[in-house]
Amino acid sequence: MDQNSNENTENNADNAANSVNAANAANAADANNAGTATAKTGETDNFNPKAVVAIIAGMIVCLILGTAGNAILPEWVVSFFAAAVEISPFVILAILAYASKKYDGLKIITTIWLLLLILGMAFVTFAMGLIAVLPADTVAGMTQAANSGVMTEEASMEIMKSMEGQIGAIVGLFFGVVIAGLLALTAQIRAVRVWISRYIPIDPDSFVHKTALTVILAIIFIFAVPLIATGQPPLTSPNGITILSDSPAMSEGIMVNVYSLFWMIFGSMLIAGLFVSKTAAQVCERLGLRMPTAKEFALAIGVGVALVIVFHFIDTAISMFCKFAGLTLTDNAAVNKLFSPYLTPFAAILAAISAGFGEEIGVRGLLQERFGILIPTALFAMLHAFQYNWDGVLSVFFAGFIFAILRKYYHTTFTAISHSIYDLILFYMIIYGITI
Repeated sequence: MDQNSNENTENNADNAANSVNAANAANAADANNAGTATAKTGETDNFNPKAVVAIIAGMIVCLILGTAGNAILPEWVVSFFAAAVEISPFVILAILAYASKKYDGLKIITTIWLLLLILGMAFVTFAMGLIAVLPADTVAGMTQAANSGVMTEEASMEIMKSMEGQIGAIVGLFFGVVIAGLLALTAQIRAVRVWISRYIPIDPDSFVHKTALTVILAIIFIFAVPLIATGQPPLTSPNGITILSDSPAMSEGIMVNVYSLFWMIFGSMLIAGLFVSKTAAQVCERLGLRMPTAKEFALAIGVGVALVIVFHFIDTAISMFCKFAGLTLTDNAAVNKLFSPYLTPFAAILAAISAGFGEEIGVRGLLQERFGILIPTALFAMLHAFQYNWDGVLSVFFAGFIFAILRKYYHTTFTAISHSIYDLILFYMIIYGITI
């Protein structure tokens, strides 16, 4: 009897303990769910829907005025808004993606805009590739038709005839941009993002990260196509130089740099959340923009100077490798023509600051924290693929890798100073004919 009583007592104690454990587990689960809900809510606590509407509307206005404002606006105003055309579509994409955290229905609109953006990049890249391979007379006729809005049947026949001799390159360009776009869209597959998240700190279930990764890969893959298909960078091809020589970007080189710097910095700040969810101080912290100490400032200048010497040897090694691999080297004379508006002492300063601060804020500052070192560095390199051949692209990649390491251990302002000094010295070496 005593034994049964003891057993009953033990069983009751066990049941009571299990009940307590179950209750604790339930409470813990409730607390965890509440915490998760609070965290998700906290992500959009500071969300400003009015800012979203204003920014998107403003970017659309910039796109319209930058592409079709010649008839009603002064040329310098059109140039100002034209400088925004390159960054505006990405600002709109980022704002839509972020807003979809609060308004789930925006995910469809964001995805459609993403697809349109990829199609637009593919079309522009295909067109730029055509410019590099078609005969000069054909390109001139296409340019004239585009400016006038009229394409005669005779001009169409001439264009089709000239394309017959470049059918291989044209087919390569077409299928190249298609394949590149499809490769970029693999980032929409969760399994791919899970694999990538092993190496960079992205959330494979984040719609914002999914969208950003897709567009970054699209730029990397699509911009590589002209070099792969034609072996020639479009902007420094003979046709590219001819077209650019008549463009406002060449005739107003100094001011275009000022406009580009403004839009790159302002656009990066908008993408980072300015007005939508963050203050200017928070955005600067997010982008790694800090006031350097005197020691950091001096060191950043020293690094920029040292990189000029270091890359003399790196570029020599890259050129030797490319020659061995049978790759065409960058036409330095064509590059100098491309940069000719900036080859005055004052213009070189503005160009160096524009490239240094604009690229560092837009690439290292905005992307490196989330996407690591290699992906933003590859993006940085391919952004130069329209003006350099593979030797130049590889050189830019290694330079970007070094700037990324500096960004990791210092801050974006440090790398921007180093980058600007590096570019400024290179510009001055071209201006004054200095070689190492």
